[in-house]
Amino acid sequence: MSYLGLESIRRGDSSECIKDIFTIHFPTARKVLDVTFGTGRFWNWPHNLNVIGVDIDSPGPISLVADYRHLPFPCQSVDILVFDPPFIFSRGIQRVIGTKRFFRGAEEAPVESRTHSKISLNKPRNPADLLDHYRRIFEQAGTAKQGLILKGQDLIVSKPDWWSFNVMTMAKEMGLGMPADILIQYSKAARMRDPRWTKQYHFRRAHCYYIVYKFT
Repeated sequence: MSYLGLESIRRGDSSECIKDIFTIHFPTARKVLDVTFGTGRFWNWPHNLNVIGVDIDSPGPISLVADYRHLPFPCQSVDILVFDPPFIFSRGIQRVIGTKRFFRGAEEAPVESRTHSKISLNKPRNPADLLDHYRRIFEQAGTAKQGLILKGQDLIVSKPDWWSFNVMTMAKEMGLGMPADILIQYSKAARMRDPRWTKQYHFRRAHCYYIVYKFT
């Protein structure tokens, strides 16, 4: 591939970051499983991918209502698995961007699936709970043939939580090895500088990570 000049820090939106990752690391991918599809914001760029959108509670045009901890897909049935879970614990930011996907509601969020069966997802209440959700994705990583893309953020709850270190350590312990690449997204979204916040305790409000694992 010719040199593109893409850098490690992307001052853009989620779709631009995902486009960069596919351009560099997965140019031959065709079938993608996005298990936290939401509104489909990752895919707002010209592509020829067959994106299977899965979510437990989505306003977007998803393919399947399902719990990402129990994916109903066979081994190596897609090229890439994409996981961007709800990870907001701070009440302050929940008030600004809170939705059902970010678990502002009840402890259980039952959803009527297209097969008329009830499914529910326990909300992660702290970083340790959230890490267990990543563990379930790692256990199902064999669903993809080419690779896995994770999105997440180092958090401040009652103390700093180094999500990026913790999730990579767990992946290595589970046999996925080290990531092939890491992309940092700097968000220009106005919600990251909401005027209702009067104090700043850390630098990490406006950036997140995309961690890329390659299987081939």
